Amino acid sequence: MNTNSIERARSYIARVPGAVSGAGGHNATFHAACVLVLGFGLTPAEALPLLLAWNTTCQPLWSEADLRHKLADADRANSAKPRGYLVGSGGVWTPPRHVARPGSASAQSKPANPLPDRAGFGPGTLGQVQRLADARPYHREGLAWAQERGVLVFGVWHGFECYGLTDASARVLEVRRIDGNLFPAVPGTAIRARKCHAVKGSQKPWSLGILEACDLPAVALLEGVPDFLTAHSVALSEGVSRDDRRDSRCAPVAMLSASPAIHPDALPHFKGKFVRIFPHSERMGLKGAAKWQAQLAAAGAACVDVFDFSPYRKADGSRVNDLWEFVHDLHPDDRKNPVTWRILP
Repeated sequence: MNTNSIERARSYIARVPGAVSGAGGHNATFHAACVLVLGFGLTPAEALPLLLAWNTTCQPLWSEADLRHKLADADRANSAKPRGYLVGSGGVWTPPRHVARPGSASAQSKPANPLPDRAGFGPGTLGQVQRLADARPYHREGLAWAQERGVLVFGVWHGFECYGLTDASARVLEVRRIDGNLFPAVPGTAIRARKCHAVKGSQKPWSLGILEACDLPAVALLEGVPDFLTAHSVALSEGVSRDDRRDSRCAPVAMLSASPAIHPDALPHFKGKFVRIFPHSERMGLKGAAKWQAQLAAAGAACVDVFDFSPYRKADGSRVNDLWEFVHDLHPDDRKNPVTWRILP
């Protein structure tokens, strides 16, 4: 196979939406394999690196063994079209009629899958905010700002008093118990005890809070719930207060997992912004940050960098892993470093 065909296949498959479990994920992955093997005439061995790269957009990720099986099945599949029928396409992906083009109005306003049910969740009371502030702990002022932005909500889920993260897109609702305890396992199912729960329909690849950041020039892109809420207090402390109004140039935005790539509908909202990514300092977190950095640069962000926690220590001398530890448990000696006085873009 010539290099030109492989590069065309690489460009084409990069535009194919990733598979999502429970939403035809097997069929979507088999389709991607057929695109490479039948559409571009690649051998399974030639197609594997391209399918592995596409796999980073799937939720959850497929194993390499599963992808090899899909490619083998595609290689054996019968097709009414001759092998290589996409080679002359120029690598331009045309979505099927039922798939909205990434970044289009229809893709943003009408997600393909049902949205999570947010009934019963709202701003919450002062008492709920205070209990959450005490439980983790969090700075109360940061929680109040998150509440005002509409990204922090409170409610009852399956009998447990919870707080949740959501935003104006309504694409995500991830909930946790205010008391910090685990949700119990569900008897007779594979659902085990867990600290958080993404309500059915939540889209993990969505960048939570990006619509709320539209008027600000900079974004702090965090991984996970604790760092996202902590970043609100950091943004307030580094911002400017005028006329008793909170004013920050930087908006916290969250990826609730390091695994997925940023949703294509979210990427246009980062264009022209200064973005600093705050990943967890472990393999998956750093891998996710590198993936997001490449996506955002390609999407036209003005500048994208990654904050490095590795030089910093916690009070017990161990390495700082994330923003929450950096804010709440930084070693006193490291607090004297001027770099720690301002960390947001």
